[in-house]
Amino acid sequence: MTFLAYLYDSLDLQILAICMPVIIASLNISLTDAGLLASATMVGTALGGVLFGWIAENFGRKNAAVISLIEFGVFTLAVYWCTSWEQLMVLRFLQGIGMGGLWGPIVALIADHWAPKYRARAAGFMLSTFALGGILASVMGRFLLTEVGWRMLFALTGTAIVVGLLFWVVVPADEKPMVRQDKPRINLGQLFQPGVASLTIGATIAAACQMGGFWGVSAWIPTYLVTVRGLSIEYMSVFSIVIFTGAFLGYFLFAALADRIGRRKALMLAFLADSIIVPLYVLIPDGILLFWISPIMGLSFGGVFGLFGSYFAELFPVHIRAMGSGFAFNIGRGIGAVVTPVTIGAMAKTYGLGFGIGACSVIFFMGVVILFFMPETLVAKTAQSANAGNGALDNGTRTSAAEA
Repeated sequence: MTFLAYLYDSLDLQILAICMPVIIASLNISLTDAGLLASATMVGTALGGVLFGWIAENFGRKNAAVISLIEFGVFTLAVYWCTSWEQLMVLRFLQGIGMGGLWGPIVALIADHWAPKYRARAAGFMLSTFALGGILASVMGRFLLTEVGWRMLFALTGTAIVVGLLFWVVVPADEKPMVRQDKPRINLGQLFQPGVASLTIGATIAAACQMGGFWGVSAWIPTYLVTVRGLSIEYMSVFSIVIFTGAFLGYFLFAALADRIGRRKALMLAFLADSIIVPLYVLIPDGILLFWISPIMGLSFGGVFGLFGSYFAELFPVHIRAMGSGFAFNIGRGIGAVVTPVTIGAMAKTYGLGFGIGACSVIFFMGVVILFFMPETLVAKTAQSANAGNGALDNGTRTSAAEA
């Protein structure tokens, strides 16, 4: 169910990107106005990550996931009746709240229900649907956009409402109420208490490095391939599908590695691979070799995204697991996705688009440096599982990196 739910994250973002030229013509808006639609979505995701993280810890993680899916689906479906840029701006912001609110609760649910030695693979499987959402959006854009129109593509994404209702029926309730009468409610300030504040800040910066580098590359690679490398739009779309296919495989490869060598080490390897492959991508002159490098670049992209799920969930104390994970991922996403593409566009005017994309390798390497100072989470979990005995499932409710 979490796999199916998270599909809508990338599906919606990619549909917006694919439909953008048609939206610009249909609503008669400028490129700046079009860019603000994406910015409004990212601002909404940052707010949603905080809001639904708080809801998850106080009223149940399953409840938070269901509400975020339905909220997202309702406002996505409403796009079908949108007639102006102003209306679409408001709807994109409201969509973003539900979209950003989903990540924290579902990675916490995975951590709650899976033993540490399988947790990275379970989270990687769930989050790999991000790559499938991108592929599905590309297929929908290719075969449905001209047939049914851009509004109908968003309406189809509104089927998240159905998934939300199914989620409510299928997924078991949280094992324990998040709030008891003898305990105060969870609040955002607990993310910045001694012993936790450094984890919150470090995880947020790590997420900003990945999101900044990824969106910096993905936002400009299509333009780079067409305008600099001279590829046709049709051939460029094949490159995009190949990159997402590599990302899909990367979720599983690095997740299996993380369950063996640790989350932190696997994340550092994936970040390091990003920092090496991205500049190679803009330096290789041969188009055929560039094509085969594309899935390798996607492989490391998927590796980082997939490992964030298990690493962030294990990083924070159990009672703020969903809120901490959602805060770090979505605030980082908001910072990275808004700042980096604009910065690269400005750099491209002076130094060229290839230089701007290649500069993303510095952002990825910053992720390696940040993680060097972060704790490993698998060691403490595995040791505690051994102490708990072979017959019991360690569902992650006993300790965390912060508590250890």
